[in-house]
Amino acid sequence: MEYKDNDKMTDEIIDILKEKLVKDYEKGFTKRDAHPKGLGLVKGTFVVDENLKKELETEVFRPGKRYNCLIRFSSGGNKVKSDKSKDIRGMSMKLIDVKGCKLIEDEKNTQDFVMLTIPTMPIGTLDLFRDSIYYMVKKKNPIGLFCSLVRAKKISIIKELIVARENQTSPLDVSYFSTTPYAYKDKVVKFCVKPNSKYKSKLPKKLTYNYLMENMQKHLIDNDAIFDFYIQFQTNPKTMPINDSSIKWDEKSSPLIKIGKIIIRRQWIITDKRDEMEENLSFSPGHSSLDHRPLGDINLARVKIYNELSKFRHERNCTKSIEPTIEDFKNLK
Repeated sequence: MEYKDNDKMTDEIIDILKEKLVKDYEKGFTKRDAHPKGLGLVKGTFVVDENLKKELETEVFRPGKRYNCLIRFSSGGNKVKSDKSKDIRGMSMKLIDVKGCKLIEDEKNTQDFVMLTIPTMPIGTLDLFRDSIYYMVKKKNPIGLFCSLVRAKKISIIKELIVARENQTSPLDVSYFSTTPYAYKDKVVKFCVKPNSKYKSKLPKKLTYNYLMENMQKHLIDNDAIFDFYIQFQTNPKTMPINDSSIKWDEKSSPLIKIGKIIIRRQWIITDKRDEMEENLSFSPGHSSLDHRPLGDINLARVKIYNELSKFRHERNCTKSIEPTIEDFKNLK
């Protein structure tokens, strides 16, 4: 089935995923529709480079500016699985007390960055995103999706998704990518973070259900974790398209530019309070300064999908999504 109406596709995706949440969590606590298994919620500090060039300054990124931030690490997919399962991992970061006009108003003082351990989103167009949800979630028909990929000449996506799944040593040891494009004032960029810690975890001889969280906790008992934060400008709209996130942007044509770092100090992350906070947080590309608004069909669809499914999840759980404040950050143990 083909659509030209992006709103219609987006609404269909939302309806299918709501139906899935009702079936999956008929009784008990409703988890997220995507990345339901959290690997840990950490407190960090985002530091913009002191020597940031004038042309790179924005409302959010100002030389030497520091933000408290909360970072949720997670496993991919739409089911809670053991860490022993090879998977793509996620990193969702929320900067706190960010002033200025926002794209959507459900959070007024935050800036989110939603990233994966792969540089592209293999299901990179809204049409294929809709088809993947329709055939895999609603119809349980992988052949239907396969035919869609053949028609779109994207059959290599299957191999890419298989290769991308790994047993990482720790969420603190790997790079993360926005996969989709965002505004940088009047330009277009993708974001990524790369680990720059002195300490690196080792893969356990026997992988356990929660080994990723356990390794992250071991890291943070005696050592800080550091990530460098980069942007990559779109320099060629044809080879770096906005509406196909399955295409990797060439770093030779457009080198990464470091504009800041994330410092995660030593801390204890395995607590009931952290678990509760993690479930009550909502992350979205739409929690964004207008300078860094999400771009492209699939990104704009994600804004609505994330918002609607977050509200749906919290209503089913009789809870409220919280916009964290500086006080919440300080009081989180």
